[in-house]
Amino acid sequence: MAEDNIFRKAFSHYVKELNIPNIAISLQKCDFEKIRKAHDSIHEFMLVPTHLIGSNEDFQAKLAFLIYHSETFDQAHRSLLELLSGYYNAAYTLLRNTLELILKGAFWECMAHKKYRDKAEFIRKKKVKVENRKISLVDWLNELIKQKPSIENELERTSAGIYDKISPLFEDVTLRKKIIPSVRSIVEQLRDWKIFDPIQDPVKYVYDFNYGELSADVHVAPDKTNIGKRLLAGEELFEIEVIPDELNGYAEALLRVMDIGIVIELNILEDIIIKNEESKKWLDERLVAITELELNYAATKIVEMTKK
Repeated sequence: MAEDNIFRKAFSHYVKELNIPNIAISLQKCDFEKIRKAHDSIHEFMLVPTHLIGSNEDFQAKLAFLIYHSETFDQAHRSLLELLSGYYNAAYTLLRNTLELILKGAFWECMAHKKYRDKAEFIRKKKVKVENRKISLVDWLNELIKQKPSIENELERTSAGIYDKISPLFEDVTLRKKIIPSVRSIVEQLRDWKIFDPIQDPVKYVYDFNYGELSADVHVAPDKTNIGKRLLAGEELFEIEVIPDELNGYAEALLRVMDIGIVIELNILEDIIIKNEESKKWLDERLVAITELELNYAATKIVEMTKK
């Protein structure tokens, strides 16, 4: 009985710390349509592959991306909940993490497939000195395949196998720092692979603007802390306050991230989509919802794909 009482007290304490009442206040004070569209865009992002991947063969072939995709969905939701609860710095930090998950999932998916590795010129040129020789990530993977040629077909069938192959790079601090590409390099390589099509100048839009802006919260610039935001808004410094401008600005940022994410997943899945008329038909039917949510780049991409 005593243990049950302790559990109930602990549970009540944690529920109070979630600041759930702030969610109701936030929904009342925000531009509700902006928040609704931002929330629904997360579900739209999750919906696309679940309807376009119809076989286990296709699922396995895209698994490197789908693993990150699932994580992205959870992080985006958690980010939005932190925002509505009044923890703005945490919300933006998780939103940058959400964007990074999308970018890295797409990058490793592509690196698992020969057609992309063979055209990874940007990454190939990023050679660094390791044990008295210069090597890039592409070189490192190609050497693995040369030692065991069956790896190439294994990765084509199950792309998530790439994570097993690159695990030694992450386990070694020196190799991780030298060979694993930076986020900017990943964006530049994805650009060259046309994974951002139809976004114009994706390095400027995806990296400099969106990722760059979100990084200010991650690196806790003074005005990006919760107290800094309250100070600028004229609110009480040490109270968890709802700030409408923060809610609305975040909603726009989340919508942009999900728009980028849907564009990326459509490009990653394009080889599946273009050979399946049912997939094209489903996408054409989703176009109304995508347009209503103001996912403009995604809408443009769908129009392009369904005409092929």
